[in-house]
Amino acid sequence: MPRFSEKEKKRIKEKLLTEGERLFTTYGMKKVTIDDLVEATGIAKASFYTFYESKEYLYLDIVQNIQQKIFAELNIILDSNGHLPSEERILQVFGAMYEMMIQYPILTYMDTTTVELIARKVSKERLFAFREQNFDAAQTLYDHGVRFSCDTQTVSHAFQSIYHSWIYLRDQGEEIQSTVTNILLRGVISQIVTK
Repeated sequence: MPRFSEKEKKRIKEKLLTEGERLFTTYGMKKVTIDDLVEATGIAKASFYTFYESKEYLYLDIVQNIQQKIFAELNIILDSNGHLPSEERILQVFGAMYEMMIQYPILTYMDTTTVELIARKVSKERLFAFREQNFDAAQTLYDHGVRFSCDTQTVSHAFQSIYHSWIYLRDQGEEIQSTVTNILLRGVISQIVTK
């Protein structure tokens, strides 16, 4: 097994994340092979396994790194709009998330099928950690003073349902996708946000 310096490990891992994101976004998680990843990265196949057990672990790392960037951006937005009503703050957060979805198209592939494919290959603990991160958005809103009529796990599931609807509608055109998502979001907000 090859030995890498810390500097080499960092460079290779960054390249795996970058090239993995590019390949997964272009071809989808199912079609990308480890051979594709090592060719794009310029490492031996055995070296790939020094960093990841499977392509699914790499995929999760890519998505979680992007989610962390998004949550950092959402914190900035929430810190700057604390004077607004909670409903408006949530709309701003979702507007920013929409823009970030365009910036990181790999996130639009995180549908039920992809999650099921990943679930077959990663440990339950790793999948649980990934799913728990999805609850962070609702908790972040709560931590910034947005109050809900139900627990944050329920809020998170409601927001995830809107996200999945948004993905489902992407083939219907941007106008339909935007209009329907806005209707769903305003409806959910009216039911779960307390004044």
